[in-house]
Amino acid sequence: MGVNYLVLAFTGIYLAGTFGYYKYAMKKGIEFRYRPIQLLAVAVLFLFALYGIIVGKQFF
Repeated sequence: MGVNYLVLAFTGIYLAGTFGYYKYAMKKGIEFRYRPIQLLAVAVLFLFALYGIIVGKQFF
C-alpha cells in the first residue's frame, strides 16, 4: 500500500507543478511546452494510485 501513496505523492506534485507553470505561462504570454500525452499518462497514474488507496488494493 505504501507504493500507492508514493506514486500519488509524486504524480500529485508533478501535476500541481505543471498547473502552476501553465498559469505562469498564460500570465506571461509564453508557450506552454508540456506534451499532452505525457500529462495524460501522469494523470492516469495519479487516478490509479488514488483508486488503489480508496479500495485498499496495490496496483504498483
